[in-house]
Amino acid sequence: MPGIVLGLIVLSLLPLQWIRWMGTFGNLTTIFFTPGSAPVSAAIRFLMPARKNAGESDSERNYRELGEYWKTLALQHEREIDQLRRQIEELQRGLAASPDQPALRQLIAPVVGTSSDLSSGLLRVRADEKRGVTDGTVAVSGGLQIIGRVASVSGPTALILPITARSAGKVSARVMLDESTSSSLRCLLEPTGDGRLRGQVESPEGPDGFKPPAVGFTVRLDDPRWPRNAQMLIVGRVETVETDPSSPLRKVITVIPTLPVDRVSEVTLRIVGEEGGGSR
Repeated sequence: MPGIVLGLIVLSLLPLQWIRWMGTFGNLTTIFFTPGSAPVSAAIRFLMPARKNAGESDSERNYRELGEYWKTLALQHEREIDQLRRQIEELQRGLAASPDQPALRQLIAPVVGTSSDLSSGLLRVRADEKRGVTDGTVAVSGGLQIIGRVASVSGPTALILPITARSAGKVSARVMLDESTSSSLRCLLEPTGDGRLRGQVESPEGPDGFKPPAVGFTVRLDDPRWPRNAQMLIVGRVETVETDPSSPLRKVITVIPTLPVDRVSEVTLRIVGEEGGGSR
């Protein structure tokens, strides 16, 4: 027995590729015992039948199970209707944000995975060039929350670079003090790598100045490097406000998106121009 225990300890410390051949013996064991497992399982089911509710007959059980089936089916349809209603509301909000761009189309694309390079943070969605998706196409979720931009399109899928990915670079935005561009402060935000953005806010101007940014204020995109249809969409909300050590009169804010950008299940692609073909 001590020899067996010592042998098992040694095997547990060996690299996996050195002992992979031992899996063959496990497969042989499975092949040997599988034919006999079916009769044993049948005998167990016969000797220990499924537990029934006290006083419930077979016909009552059948009716109960049928009722549960239809209830489940109704709940599934209700869930699908709620999902479609939510998608319609999201598309309507997205179009309402760009009333001066009649050529804007929106395409809901499910997220099907990530890039093979996990460190890049890229999201893979089911969308292609036939639907008008090109590099730079803006992706949003929740109607107005920016997710990122399409980095590349290959075959039936496209890769989206989230706005919070380190490789996305800095983005220019505005802290909305009262939801008007005339009362807002510019800021330059840089991804921190933990799903947030951080940057310095410009100093207030005027004799009295604007009120300083505060936690909860909305931050909207205002960056000429992004497409026109993305301007004033939501980057996130102010999570923290700190004083810049190098400039006491300036504030440094941390911004967090209104939803987890890297964990969305679907995005809405804002496409400008005619559809290239195909249908959803």
